[in-house]
Amino acid sequence: MNKRTTMDSAGTMIAFHLSVPYGPDIVKEQDVYNALKNGSLGGIATPAKDILVSLFNENSPASILKAAYECGSSVEKAQKLYREIIAMPFPRSTDWEKVSF
Repeated sequence: MNKRTTMDSAGTMIAFHLSVPYGPDIVKEQDVYNALKNGSLGGIATPAKDILVSLFNENSPASILKAAYECGSSVEKAQKLYREIIAMPFPRSTDWEKVSF
């Protein structure tokens, strides 16, 4: 039997990766999904919100788009989130900007 582990989801992988420098479970899978579904960091509690600003610089576009798909979001919502983050201002992601939508 092929069991799916929690690390199979891009949302979990992203949350784990972003949390590593700060401690376990600072950013949760649901935080990643909420940001992508809403196209915004609004409503996400600190410190997860403060860490999620590095989402596009710390993760591949493929992982982000996979997480968006997993939670029923869209490329447009992910792009909206990206625009919000770089307007903070936070450094642009050259990898994200290379992807053409």
